[in-house]
Amino acid sequence: MSSIVYTVFLFITVAVKSRFTDIYASKIYTLDVPLVVRNGTGPIDLSCIYNVNKNENGLVIKWYHNEDQIYQWIPPMPPQDVGVINGLAEYPEQNLKYSNSRSIIRLKMAIIEMTGEYACIISTFQEEDIRRTKMIVYVPETSLSIHASSFNESHLNLICIANGGQPRPILKIYIEGIEVNNYHDKIVKTMGYTNIVSGTRSAIVKNPLGPLLLECEISIPQTDYKRREKIVYYPTQMLPQISSASNYKIGDITFIIYIVLLLK
Repeated sequence: MSSIVYTVFLFITVAVKSRFTDIYASKIYTLDVPLVVRNGTGPIDLSCIYNVNKNENGLVIKWYHNEDQIYQWIPPMPPQDVGVINGLAEYPEQNLKYSNSRSIIRLKMAIIEMTGEYACIISTFQEEDIRRTKMIVYVPETSLSIHASSFNESHLNLICIANGGQPRPILKIYIEGIEVNNYHDKIVKTMGYTNIVSGTRSAIVKNPLGPLLLECEISIPQTDYKRREKIVYYPTQMLPQISSASNYKIGDITFIIYIVLLLK
């Protein structure tokens, strides 16, 4: 009986001790970083909320971007920043006031180079804790278009073109709302501008007998960004005999307006 009582007492003691340690040990409670943000927007906050046991000393707070340290704070000295956030970081006054509970980095503006994994580390002479999360900074495309041209007598060549867009976007071609699955992708970097790329998706499809609604869709992975451009393609065999024609250039698409003279 005494053995059973001792076992129960030992279990309760360990549980209470574990709970006590969880409450009073230095630890990070929340790492709040925007998951997705558009390039050039701001300000945005990177927030690390933590607790430091009052009996501990030697507090140091560090932030990492991927494998690179970008921030160090040893209260009560001012924070120091380097790397991708240097020159773009501000520190709210409450940081100093609540040095035992929070580290907030206010970024004036998000830039594409800030995409990656972020880690907040708090350490004392007695304890250490770390939390990680990711942030994606995306750049919309500068232009998006779809083109249709004759491949041979029986087939068309469709090309969806996007200039710019980061991280690498996904392009899709739709015919009458149905995605084309037989395609070829190509990515080309602009000479001298490593961050500017041109992406294309092309497909060979059977020449239609009637007008077709063609759509080019761009989306950026792991974000909600999505946009479509569309045109209506008219097969050449549907064109009537004409007596005159005028060309009008609108963007990348040339429309031909035919004037048909009907003789009575």
